[in-house]
Amino acid sequence: MNDDRRVTLLLLIAAILFFSACKRNFQYSVLEVKPLARNMNQKAIEQIQELTPTDTFSFLFISDTQIAYDELEEFVEFANRKYSLDSVAFVLHGGDFSDYGANFEYNLYYDDIRKLKFPIVGVIGNHDMLGNGREVYRRYFGHENFSFNFGSTKFIAFNSNSREVSFDGTVPNLDWIKSEQAVNNEVKNIIYLSHVPPYSPDFDPDKLEAYTALLAHNSKSLLSLHGHTHTYRFDQPFNDGVDYLVAPSLISRSFILVHVKGNTIQQHLINY
Repeated sequence: MNDDRRVTLLLLIAAILFFSACKRNFQYSVLEVKPLARNMNQKAIEQIQELTPTDTFSFLFISDTQIAYDELEEFVEFANRKYSLDSVAFVLHGGDFSDYGANFEYNLYYDDIRKLKFPIVGVIGNHDMLGNGREVYRRYFGHENFSFNFGSTKFIAFNSNSREVSFDGTVPNLDWIKSEQAVNNEVKNIIYLSHVPPYSPDFDPDKLEAYTALLAHNSKSLLSLHGHTHTYRFDQPFNDGVDYLVAPSLISRSFILVHVKGNTIQQHLINY
């Protein structure tokens, strides 16, 4: 065998070994839109609504799992082992499944999260809107703005990534949020879920006052959940009686356990 053929053979063997050893899927183009699953949020909500509703329940809150796929895999293993279906109802994700909005990043997320025994519902993050990421999100998860009920608590989830639409006034959609706040007497609490917190410079400053007023002037507003900053925070930043809770990036190997009891909440930062 001559030297050229020997080199070619060695390169071929190396390529076969590399791809066969690779645990993660890949894509040929960053513009691909080929999700491994569809309508994950709606499927998860259907699972949640099959549970026995109660006014006292718990859920886990994670966020910003981009570039944290090993940590996500460990979270799934930890949550499955640590919590029972009786102690935790579901998991919420505060957005940024991807770093560049690439299809393969969403697929990496799905590879891990599909092993989670709890239903998981996620909102779109600012990184998820890069490139073709917004379209990938819509196919993977469904609508950017959506809601669901559990017991007497309503969850309102929406896109708050204003900078990604150049602060054009469409995000967040305050009219839609206001319409979702119009609930019946069976709903006692409202929990909001979006990626960018309103005090962030990535939230439309022209909508800040109106958004915080929507929450503060509604007596059923219980909690506003966010990600984006990659750091844990729990306070009332606008001194208006509304609690804001920000989950850290999962790369820190930490998440939040939230207990809802009547119209009160308790939250605990959990390290794993």
